[in-house]
Amino acid sequence: MDDKVLVGLVMGFVLLLVFVGLLVFNPFNSNIPSINGIGSDNQTGNNTTITNNTDVLPLTTPLLNFIPSSGLDGQSSSPVSPSPGPEPTPDPMINVINLFDAYFQTRFKDANIPAAAAVIVQNDKIIYMKTLGIKDLASGEPVDENTLFGICSLTKQFSATNIAQYVSQGLMSWDDPITKYFLSPTEFQLYSNEVTDDFTIRDSLTMRSGLEENSGDDYYTYFNNSFATSLYNLRYLENVTPFRSTYAYQNLLYSVPGFCAAKVNNMPWNELIKKDLLDPLGMTNTKTSYWDFISSSNHVTPYTLLKNGTLVPYDIIPDGVGPAGGIYMSISEMANWLKFQIADTGYYNGQKILNRTELDETRTGQTPKNTNTPSWYCMGWHLKADGTLYHEGASIAQYTHLTLYPSKGLAIAIFTNGGYYGVTLKKSCNDKFKNLINGDFNTDTWTPYYDWATNELKPKPPTPPIVDQTLPLSGYTGVYFNDLFGNINITTSDNTLICQYGTDSRTYTLKHWNYDVFEEENNNHFFNFTDIHSGTSHQVDVKLTNTPENVTFNRTSP
Repeated sequence: MDDKVLVGLVMGFVLLLVFVGLLVFNPFNSNIPSINGIGSDNQTGNNTTITNNTDVLPLTTPLLNFIPSSGLDGQSSSPVSPSPGPEPTPDPMINVINLFDAYFQTRFKDANIPAAAAVIVQNDKIIYMKTLGIKDLASGEPVDENTLFGICSLTKQFSATNIAQYVSQGLMSWDDPITKYFLSPTEFQLYSNEVTDDFTIRDSLTMRSGLEENSGDDYYTYFNNSFATSLYNLRYLENVTPFRSTYAYQNLLYSVPGFCAAKVNNMPWNELIKKDLLDPLGMTNTKTSYWDFISSSNHVTPYTLLKNGTLVPYDIIPDGVGPAGGIYMSISEMANWLKFQIADTGYYNGQKILNRTELDETRTGQTPKNTNTPSWYCMGWHLKADGTLYHEGASIAQYTHLTLYPSKGLAIAIFTNGGYYGVTLKKSCNDKFKNLINGDFNTDTWTPYYDWATNELKPKPPTPPIVDQTLPLSGYTGVYFNDLFGNINITTSDNTLICQYGTDSRTYTLKHWNYDVFEEENNNHFFNFTDIHSGTSHQVDVKLTNTPENVTFNRTSP
């Protein structure tokens, strides 16, 4: 065979092999899978969770495709690197969370309180959770994400949502009169028959009764009166503004719809709200009674801070108005509530809780507030003109704050324990988060809040001269009675005057302040013993926390 022909055949065969090879291995073949990686950034510290991985879409790393370039000599050249693309934009919330975390830890140390906890939710994800401090000064056991705190008046939004469930079911209506449920005037009566007849579930939940702010709070907080007794006593209080004209914060009246729901369902309120609202939201460890809270295995000890700088175990017991302030929960279960509120669907984990229409009604501004900027009270929520929803909770020991930013899909809750500096911590941290998400990295409201707390805790000395008491301690002892509040029992122990309010079994020391006036430091109450004759005081005027005028108690027994 001719050499030229042979060479031609060989070259043709080689070219055929190359062509077949290219068909088998095509770097542009769409059947070759990409290599995917999930971007994550989990940072876990002591009692801290900062998560980003569940909120970031999976990052894709495409297979690097290239075609070998063949030279005339048959040698492969190096692949040509593609031009680098733009760097991915960092999630700005990562920086916000890091700055907030540093602020929260620093200010907790500055506040010098026993315990605090915070959680931040974005849409349906927890992006931050931290607990700080200890549950109890004696044990020193650290707080964790399942430790129970009293949420105080944050309870109000849970109660309103629970009522909304029964409105959704047609069992109740927002505009039902209270007298539909409390039929007898011996149960429910306000300052006029007309107001009594017209007063509705909506009026209760939107704070527009016309009564003085916090009317009746002292009935149950200090004297341990039952809800029925406290509600009965409201008839003796006069209104200070026309009915439905003005916002004035209430606890006793706010709790009434919750007890109406209990009547409808023939079940105690604290059991009803757990069954129908809290348990379906996965809040199975949440308590709805002070005594269940205090006997639980994982709870903070409530401490109040006295003016002498001493922390003492003490808190008010809100069970008498449970729907207004009687829920206790952990920061981890509060996260479920934030997710539910942000979603604004009426569903949680695929389960219907209530109609969205009724849920939204609880968050609709209804009673205008007298503030510098437009704002309203809803049902368990304060509403700002920019759409922000918030509420605060306060007892004498535990202070809480919750803010919802619907347009941003964000919510934050802060729990504190230990008196007025807890107020400073939760307010300043709530403000710091608001400023951070709005791009303000410099504003800090710590100092004014701290100064306020310090001023509140300053001892209030009497105007000189200080005069000794006129009687021996035995001259002040006895039982004193007031028609609205009940008894105050004054005794002595270890040469010290002791008082007991109503049916509350706890006792409190009375410290001489000036003349025949004694100070009860736990609650910042002053006792002025008067009508002194025959070596005995026959009357004591007491300045209580939520009653504008001194309350007079008359001696009933030696």
